[in-house]
Amino acid sequence: MNVANALSDIEACTTLHGLKRTMQGIAQGYGFCSFDFVDAGDTTSREPFYLGTSQEAWIDAYVSNEFVRVDPCVARVRRTNLPFVWADVMVHETRRGPKSGGQRLMEAASDFGYTEGLVIPCHFRDRLGRDRSASSVFFWSDPLQRFEFLLTQKRQELHLLMIYFIQACLDIRDREMKSMVSATANNQGRTVGSLTDRERDVLSWAARGKTTSEIADILGLKSDTVEVYFKNNLRKLQASNRTQAVAKALVHGLIDI
Repeated sequence: MNVANALSDIEACTTLHGLKRTMQGIAQGYGFCSFDFVDAGDTTSREPFYLGTSQEAWIDAYVSNEFVRVDPCVARVRRTNLPFVWADVMVHETRRGPKSGGQRLMEAASDFGYTEGLVIPCHFRDRLGRDRSASSVFFWSDPLQRFEFLLTQKRQELHLLMIYFIQACLDIRDREMKSMVSATANNQGRTVGSLTDRERDVLSWAARGKTTSEIADILGLKSDTVEVYFKNNLRKLQASNRTQAVAKALVHGLIDI
């Protein structure tokens, strides 16, 4: 596997489908059967963003059982910057009563023929200024001796490739989401109302993750006044919540972070 060529192929991708196909070719070049990428930063979402080539039945099982909430690998991803393998993760085993979520997850992976996996964490800041984490898994189904040899030789290469892959994935997804928002607004004939300087200030700080009370302190306003500005923003941007208002303001260039 030529790393420079692989990086160029990743950077040349313009769609998520093309990126997934490119990454699958790279994974197979290293001997893996498939890979999965999952947004590990939002534990409140029942269906976090996935992109991968593992078996559809496996992905359905992972999503329907909400394994992302109990996945010990995802929990470790949030605490480390270094790649690790499944064998490095301690899974709590129960001898009596129902099996732990980690037990059920690893048994399910084994049922689908996955004998080991390489997990690569990545931490980043999204376009709204929020700290996020992502987990990328390379699935292994061949004898473990080959897997162990591969890691001694290629672990650093795979780490570098996935950093580029994740950034490309996020950039493409961001562009596609912006296009969808713009197309929806155009199809519905909606126009974005003008915002006052204070309304833009409030949205800009919200985009950076600040709460109402924090924004009030920063701008020297009362919390009730900040809430009035938010209500104005929702009305003018025809948004149902603050996150949507921030997204629309960013798409239309009304605020910048």
